[in-house]
Amino acid sequence: MTLNSDFQYCIKKYGPPSDGEPIPPEVRDLYKEIVPQSLIDFWELYGAGLWLNGKFQICRPDRYQGLLDQILANDPDFPAKTSCIVGFSALGTLFVWNNTNYALKVDLVSKIAYTSHFDKDFPILPPDRSIGSSLSRVETNSYDLFENVETSKPLFDRALKKLGKLQLGECYGFVPAVGLGGRGVLSELKKVRALEYFSIVAQLDTIELRFNDFESKKVVVVRDLGA
Repeated sequence: MTLNSDFQYCIKKYGPPSDGEPIPPEVRDLYKEIVPQSLIDFWELYGAGLWLNGKFQICRPDRYQGLLDQILANDPDFPAKTSCIVGFSALGTLFVWNNTNYALKVDLVSKIAYTSHFDKDFPILPPDRSIGSSLSRVETNSYDLFENVETSKPLFDRALKKLGKLQLGECYGFVPAVGLGGRGVLSELKKVRALEYFSIVAQLDTIELRFNDFESKKVVVVRDLGA
């Protein structure tokens, strides 16, 4: 089996996912009508695991389906039943895929979700190409979180230095969570189980869905996610 060129670029850029687990055939079969074949091939070859010292991890999607149901429910554009959590950042940004509207980036802490593909006339790559292309950008600061202080800086590198590398299924979470008295600062970060932490913070407030309209170079607030 050969990966397509976009996933080959991800492997060249980040290396194979580390410290992970296989994604078994029965799980891949569950998602074969929901995600592109290129991702199925990647899962078969590499499974789940960490990239970039844990800044982003590819996850086994069935373990996070309940979280997806909680966040998306019957969303008209990203319904949970036809979407998939492919991975997430160390600080709580989900990479969600849908074969119709493509990548959805959900920042659970800031309560903002971004999509770029509501405009059906805007030229885009086919799903098999677009998903790998989108994943090739997870090293950017858009998958980091900025500390809530006057001189705001990205948190990941400092959290890694302070708390050590994450294991599969872990994230850096604010304790207490932002929305439950937490201030969103480095001193409040701890290593936590990602699924439990994400499930808690996802309940604290609605998530605003925004459309990155690259053609007109503006961001449009669409509605609450899941509404």
